Amino acid sequence: MKRLIALLAVFVLVAAACGDDEPEPAADEEAPGETSAEPAEAAAPSEMMLDELNVAYFLEWPTANQVAQARRTYDDALGLTVNWIPFASGGDMAQAMEAGDIDISYSQGLTPFANFVTGGSDLLLVGVAVSYADADNCVANPDMGITADNAAETLAGQSIYTPLGNVTHFKLLKMLEHLGVDTSTVELIQSEGGPAAVAALDSGAVAMACAFGGAVNQMIANGGNLVMTGAEQEAIGIRVFDIISTTGTFAAEHPDIVTGFLQVTEDANVAYNSDRAPFIDTIAGAAGMDRESTIALLDAFSFPEKDVQLSDAWLGGTVQQVMKDQMDFFVAQGEIDSALGSYDAFVDTSFLEAVEGRAGGSMAAADEMMLDELNVAYFLEWPTANQVAQARRTYDDALGLTVNWIPFASGGDMAQAMEAGDIDISYSQGLTPFANFVTGGSDLLLVGVAVSYADADNCVANPDMGITADNAAETLAGQSIYTPLGNVTHFKLLKMLEHLGVDTSTVELIQSEGGPAAVAALDSGAVAMACAFGGAVNQMIANGGNLVMTGSEQEAIGIRVFDIISTTGTFAAEHPDIVTGFLQVTEDANVAYNDDRAPFIDIIAEAAGMERAPTVALLDAFSFPEKDVQLSDAWLGGTVQQVMKDQMDFFVAQGEIDSALGSYDAFVDTSFLEAVN
Repeated sequence: MKRLIALLAVFVLVAAACGDDEPEPAADEEAPGETSAEPAEAAAPSEMMLDELNVAYFLEWPTANQVAQARRTYDDALGLTVNWIPFASGGDMAQAMEAGDIDISYSQGLTPFANFVTGGSDLLLVGVAVSYADADNCVANPDMGITADNAAETLAGQSIYTPLGNVTHFKLLKMLEHLGVDTSTVELIQSEGGPAAVAALDSGAVAMACAFGGAVNQMIANGGNLVMTGAEQEAIGIRVFDIISTTGTFAAEHPDIVTGFLQVTEDANVAYNSDRAPFIDTIAGAAGMDRESTIALLDAFSFPEKDVQLSDAWLGGTVQQVMKDQMDFFVAQGEIDSALGSYDAFVDTSFLEAVEGRAGGSMAAADEMMLDELNVAYFLEWPTANQVAQARRTYDDALGLTVNWIPFASGGDMAQAMEAGDIDISYSQGLTPFANFVTGGSDLLLVGVAVSYADADNCVANPDMGITADNAAETLAGQSIYTPLGNVTHFKLLKMLEHLGVDTSTVELIQSEGGPAAVAALDSGAVAMACAFGGAVNQMIANGGNLVMTGSEQEAIGIRVFDIISTTGTFAAEHPDIVTGFLQVTEDANVAYNDDRAPFIDIIAEAAGMERAPTVALLDAFSFPEKDVQLSDAWLGGTVQQVMKDQMDFFVAQGEIDSALGSYDAFVDTSFLEAVN
């Protein structure tokens, strides 16, 4: 059987990843000068231990993982020497893997892989390396007005300049079929390369020309247009991409090496996709290219991350079907004798499934990860700006699913419900219970700030004692303060006294029995100061008391009372778009409220289950920080993490918990908020 190695593209002087021009010898034929080898005996355990890994790759083919290649991250992670060996074609890679000279091929073309396994090779596809649909495309004549909508009419009876018998030809025919073009009326002219394609389209002799890379860009620059973009082609299952492959034998003997290789690759892809700018020069150096040419190719490339690769659009079924379709196509073209009935057996996702993705944690099966409902915890009688979006079901519309708002009595209850999987996102969870639960080992993640309310939780001084921030060190010495003990209000009080220079060893703290009791205690004159929340604070001020420090002044020295938006690390890893989308709707609601809250008061009051007057009273003490404020050093840029540390250390000293963590940085992830517009 003749084995076709299709030429996908040529860029500069290097053959592209998917193969070369010449047919390879069939699986049952020997190449000139080769002799058949006897089957090798199974390797002894000592022979299976690796100290080197041989990886095939392409020069002048820039990829995200070349940062890890250049920095020897693969070597460090795998604990062995990784030898990167350049190849000219995907067919050569396949032959080298068959011979045992290459362990893993990075960016092998799908077409030669499928062709070799059709011929009986022991190859295994374990990941997707790079997608480059935008780099391999067909450009329409600028004078003919050809679009996807009219292609069935405008391309009928026309000539198209294209490579024949390879994956570009296959891609063209699939696109024409999708567009309803009668291919029996279309003349296909054999391409002689990219420059010839540019010349053919410029001459006006053809209605469309198909090519790769620079030639596509040049035809577009000359006025031509894409009939379908690469993304549109991918959406209907037309894909041009390279893969990560190995042999079934190597994968069986060294599964940890395969998984480790994919883990380093995933980490490199995530870093590149987050911000490629710092890596361009490193990639260019590893690829043996100049910066400008590297960027030109990278602009046409995409590097799918784990969750994308495992989706139905890729390794969940589409890649296998693409192999089947390509091989059936080449049978019809007379290039190979027969195709396999299925290519499922040559794709093994188990190694990729063991990799940690963008946000860490394991990925669930695709069908388990699909959501149709989102369960959100919140508080009744707690008015917030986002309740306009809650009432109007803006979250549902934006996220494309039903959002269930479930009321809770405390932040601790929210944490327990998230641990149990009953709640996906908690809105306005208290920072203190969050910090307490992660200290105890919970998989919770802080992704945003919901509401700040320093002015609603404060201490009011006796109106007859003239206590101010300037004289508190003297006027509070030896006095009694009425306050809750062992909670965040107690913590806040002690931090304030420390800032004011008050010797706390001289101060008596009396356990509060609630807001009304605090009002009564201050009115009686028995205490110098009383600490409470909300209406009680307002009442004590109305009765003549004064704030020693305002909420804003307390925030300025890092004393913060606020609630957060939280989820679990697992949920964030499996549904990053949902988390970002939730934060986007919340941000939009905060911006609208902060610009002019008047139109929203009644909606918020109803959603909170409150009357208008008490709603306004609480909202007057609340603030809803927008994205830029939340991401600043005063909040998620460091202060919030330190507040958690300070609070937990405080509760250790108070005997409330046994120990605190050394740092709480790992439980704050700003990447979702950073993605918000």
